[in-house]
Amino acid sequence: MTIFSGHFLRVDALENGIANLVLDNQSEPVNTLGDAFREELSSALEPLRQGDFSGLLLSSAKAGFLAGANISELESLLNTPESGQIAFCETTARVLCELEDLPFPIVCAINGFALGGGLEVALCSDYRVATHNALLGFPEVELGVLPGVGGTVKSTRLAGFATALEWLTSGRNYSGDKALSAGMVDATADDASLRDEALALLQQLIDGTLDWQQRRERRRGAVTIDNDALDATRARYAPRAEHYPAAAVITELLADSAALGRDEALKAEAKSFAQLAQSSTAKALVAVFQAQQSLKKANKAHANREKIAQAGVLGAGIMGGGIAYTTALRGTPVLMKDIADQAIDIGVKEAKKLLGKQVKQQRISQEQADAILGSIHGQLDFSGFDSLDIVAEAVVEKLDIKQAVLAETEQHCRADTVLASNTSSLCIADIAKGLSRPENLVGMHFFNPVHMMPLVEVVKGPQSSDTAVAKTIAYALQMGKTPLLVKDCSGFLINRILGAYFAAFNLLVRDGADFRRIDSLMTQWGWPMGPAYLLDVAGLDTLDKAMRILGEAYPEVMAADYPTAIATLATAERFGQKNGRGFYRYDADDQGKPRRSDDADVEPLIASIRAANPSVLSDEDIQQRMLLAMVLEASRCLNEGICASAQDIDTGMRLGTGFPAHFCGPLWYADHLGLDTVLALCEKYQHCGGLYAADAGLQALAEQGKTFYQGRLQQ
Repeated sequence: MTIFSGHFLRVDALENGIANLVLDNQSEPVNTLGDAFREELSSALEPLRQGDFSGLLLSSAKAGFLAGANISELESLLNTPESGQIAFCETTARVLCELEDLPFPIVCAINGFALGGGLEVALCSDYRVATHNALLGFPEVELGVLPGVGGTVKSTRLAGFATALEWLTSGRNYSGDKALSAGMVDATADDASLRDEALALLQQLIDGTLDWQQRRERRRGAVTIDNDALDATRARYAPRAEHYPAAAVITELLADSAALGRDEALKAEAKSFAQLAQSSTAKALVAVFQAQQSLKKANKAHANREKIAQAGVLGAGIMGGGIAYTTALRGTPVLMKDIADQAIDIGVKEAKKLLGKQVKQQRISQEQADAILGSIHGQLDFSGFDSLDIVAEAVVEKLDIKQAVLAETEQHCRADTVLASNTSSLCIADIAKGLSRPENLVGMHFFNPVHMMPLVEVVKGPQSSDTAVAKTIAYALQMGKTPLLVKDCSGFLINRILGAYFAAFNLLVRDGADFRRIDSLMTQWGWPMGPAYLLDVAGLDTLDKAMRILGEAYPEVMAADYPTAIATLATAERFGQKNGRGFYRYDADDQGKPRRSDDADVEPLIASIRAANPSVLSDEDIQQRMLLAMVLEASRCLNEGICASAQDIDTGMRLGTGFPAHFCGPLWYADHLGLDTVLALCEKYQHCGGLYAADAGLQALAEQGKTFYQGRLQQ
């Protein structure tokens, strides 16, 4: 019999005086925690308090228990005043405590997942049973905040200080079995038996076999600090605290509130939540999450029901071997063709090496590795190419060679086989010339190393068909990559924006900035490495060629009428890590990895290209010039329709370049600064040339008081 029914949950009366509080969102496929859910839960508790019940089963009618906070509501909460954020936490925590304090035992049955706010709700029960493969965790730290409605208080008092500290600061998800070992749940069960196991456990509590009231007292009291865990966690997260403060704040909150009772600890938790919620990092990380979800949804729509049964790779070697390995690892067999046995051997060895690492890390067995390697077939001819759904071309980056190879390949493939060119600098429109079926050609720009970099630019040329694009996106998804659809242009999206970044670097070095100082300032800002070090890693010879191509394509912005630092070092055959000499010197360490050090031989080369009267540059000048160049090129790309949205551009920059997530991406960062401020910086640095000129779209947005994330103006 149902005694309460609402939009988000209901209460059923079962046999033996047991009530069942069922989470069942009527309008969404998952249960989420928000204002309306909280208010309905408060109403549902009233008949439970007034009824004659002996116990409560807390469960879900969905495939998962409760996913946590509604992300749109969280975004709104981050933009409310601090007092409103504290009030939200305290009000929601109070309702959950009313659930926790019901005058009879509570058992929670966790199916699917209980994440963030979902786990906070589950921790209101006296005992918890989870399915073996259920996912439990506190991902809030990944959004720049902390569990603000009881998670830090109850997890610490139930599972112990060290365990709770690890769960709360890591943001990881744990299986039901791992949660059992950690003390976050009390039993595990198969999916089919979860409800019966939970009811059986509840009956033991009702019968007095297990002391649930002692558990409740423990949740209301203090907790003993594990000083070793506390010191280790402080040391682990202190270096990141400037840009990602959540883990450090959580650590100190747990230490400071350990001696407090439940209700006082909840007040401290609410204040700490608001402290983090006021930060730009939290707002940026929520924007990161939403942008990634938006791209994921768009990719799913593009790929639709396309399926790649078998793929081909043209050109073996390191790149081709990496593509073949990444394809085969996810279950798609590969034909890898080259014109030389030696190149095929290199490609197969690369795949074998990467599979060996998987075995060593115990991600796959040796038998699985052998089977995956066996699904990669190296060959010198086109036999079997008439059975391929897609062919990834990875030959040398020369237009005439790509055109010739693809024209020949086309003759051996089906009429619907997609040809995906892994080019980083050549336009798809140019490569398509000479093809009989140019509609089948799509760009598929992998980033190096293929097996590690998550992003793939899928480039729609002027003749590329929607079907070919959909198949390429489907192929990237099957490889476990994040495809980003971009329009054909020189440099596409990522390399074009990086080109502006490197152009700014060249100008700064010319104007007297020490490249090591630039590296230091940009890593302080949050980049994983500075521009000079990045150039060394990527290869100065490669980047010199790329910068020349971009300069020809975008002369008003990126053409250099002076000897650049990149070109000067490349001409001196200082190519970076590949030959041990670039902006820095590289020697192998004990593991054979390149170890960076300063090299006195670089200084005379740099001195030869400095301006006659070097500028006096502040730290702020250097950071602003480096970042403004990226912002402005990203704006040009958006307003030229190279990508569909500001969110997509920012996602691409994070995944493709390591743009710091605490500022989301160049366009979110521009919104954060304010577009009027961006235009003021353009005026400040206009003497540096066209690199710092604002495009018409940016100016129009600023005039109308809009932002990039509110949507590109319709042209």
